[in-house]
Amino acid sequence: MTRMKESLKAIIRKTANALGYDIVGYDSNNPRLRLSRLLARHGINAILDVGANQGHFGWDMRELGYRGRIVSFEPLKDAFAVLERASRADGQWTAANIGLGARDETAIINVAANSQSSSFLPMLDAHSEAAPESVYTTQQPAAIRRLDGVFSDFCRRDDRIFLKIDTQGFEKNVLEGAHRVLDAVRLIQVECSFVPLYRGGHLIEEMIGYLRGLGYDPIEAMPAFYHRDSGHLMQADIIFFRR
Repeated sequence: MTRMKESLKAIIRKTANALGYDIVGYDSNNPRLRLSRLLARHGINAILDVGANQGHFGWDMRELGYRGRIVSFEPLKDAFAVLERASRADGQWTAANIGLGARDETAIINVAANSQSSSFLPMLDAHSEAAPESVYTTQQPAAIRRLDGVFSDFCRRDDRIFLKIDTQGFEKNVLEGAHRVLDAVRLIQVECSFVPLYRGGHLIEEMIGYLRGLGYDPIEAMPAFYHRDSGHLMQADIIFFRR
């Protein structure tokens, strides 16, 4: 019977692989399970999803069983329209059509063909060569606000917050506008680059050093973006814990 179960698992996984998918065990080595346990362990009751795009991260958190509040920030008009529809039926999920940064301003955002790679920063060749579907196709104006200034609109000072930042090279800008509210942020997830992908962006070693200076230490790493041809890891999501 055990041998039959293993054979069936192999057939199912082989079929999934042929379709471009994989099936992984939901055990202690599964990054989604580890993230779910981190949120529970630290009593997280509010997630700030910065660079939410169409709301994929929010849906993922719900699938993981998180039932607290989610606030998703997305500056792109089309992506926000999808995000708003996704969050509308969830009384604990709020969507805001703004970007977060170091100052209050209106800036031009570069819109990528795949939407997720859109950024306020110019894209470098290393990125477009690694993922040709990420090239910029147009631009649009977008509102940027400091998290310091809008925090009270969405959160309380006694909240235990998980701050997720996926802003394509603009991550440090988001943090620079959040210094006065970081005492409520227990965990921060930042997308970090191993090679320069956006002009003005910061590499992983710079971001780790910067966050250590703010009182956060890295405790988890999850691969996020690979070069299409070489297979080299280009970006990873790093989770930091407040000391």
